[in-house]
Amino acid sequence: MLKVNLNNSEITAIIVIFNVTNVIIKCLEQLKDIPVIIVDNGKSNQEIISKIKKFKNIKKYIKSKKNIGFARANNFAFKYVKTKFSLLINPDVEINYSEIQKLLGIFKKYPETGIVVPTLINNKNEVIDNLELLPEKGKSIQRNSFEQKISDQLYNTFIEGDSCIMYCWGAIMLVNNDVVKKIGLFDKKFFMYWEDYDLCRKLYSKKISIIKTSASSAHHLVSSSGKGSILNFFLIQMYHVFSSYHYFKVDKKSTHLSKKAALYLFRAIGYLFILNFKNSLRNLARLFAVIKYKKTN
Repeated sequence: MLKVNLNNSEITAIIVIFNVTNVIIKCLEQLKDIPVIIVDNGKSNQEIISKIKKFKNIKKYIKSKKNIGFARANNFAFKYVKTKFSLLINPDVEINYSEIQKLLGIFKKYPETGIVVPTLINNKNEVIDNLELLPEKGKSIQRNSFEQKISDQLYNTFIEGDSCIMYCWGAIMLVNNDVVKKIGLFDKKFFMYWEDYDLCRKLYSKKISIIKTSASSAHHLVSSSGKGSILNFFLIQMYHVFSSYHYFKVDKKSTHLSKKAALYLFRAIGYLFILNFKNSLRNLARLFAVIKYKKTN
């Protein structure tokens, strides 16, 4: 194994939190030898925040006055990074010292690489981040039979060794700062969701590699952040749709959006009449996504 000393400031970890639970404690315990920058987007339990601040490797704790979203929070923290690499990691992901060493070793082999990611596994030791194609306009909704066959084959493919991929999840990524700074990190218009697709698309368009390795693995837990909240459900539904429109650069003046808005309104009212409140709220959120998108610059 390539010997890499993480104490020589090669890596800074960035963690964005919102309404964070105790899962972050295990994440930080694994990162004890790496300087960490945390951006707190709000609503986190003060007892948990006190525990977080006790970790000696917390280089900077930034309390945002409001929830600025995942993309902007990462971009903001990125400004304070002085190291060559950044480990962008969700609070519900655990990766130990030796696995990070392996990721860093990939950059030693392929120095022009933009991002390196480990294999993500769940608590049952199952791989959960299968290979995916980058969504192209319309293709994420409907593919022809050949495209769908290729997509299904990729999704059911588990890589061995180091492989160049088109897309990686934003749950954890080791970023080559020198390379990524040339194209920018995340587009701030993505409040949450689809920002990882967009970043990967920018790298792909510039022919900058994203490498996934089976030699390194990380555990991705299911975060309970915000669960049970009606508002949280509404925002998740809204931003999934809003961000997809931004990703595909849908024409704000298109009749397609107007038709979608009318459909979502009709469904929201219809589901309300039959007392299906969840689907009514889901369609109301999608209606608000259309309205919000049409108002953005």
